[in-house]
Amino acid sequence: MRAAIFCFFLLLSAPALADTYAFGSRLVVTGDGAGKVMEVAGKPDRIANLENEQGAVYGERWDYYLNGKTVSIYLINGIVKEITEAR
Repeated sequence: MRAAIFCFFLLLSAPALADTYAFGSRLVVTGDGAGKVMEVAGKPDRIANLENEQGAVYGERWDYYLNGKTVSIYLINGIVKEITEAR
């Protein structure tokens, strides 16, 4: 019974898990502001606008090129909404 309750609460918490990326010993997580990202990660190597189907800008993607991979931080209204990593 305890295992079933634990699994239930684990499933409920899954959507709340945040994207996280470590820049050295400091972390950037979803919900951080643009200022915190700049403080932790520094100036991005590339900034691209995020546009909807009509061409209106609704956010930015900040790209960092690190050791053969690209870390992309998606900001909407100045808040981190997603962090991805690609090789």
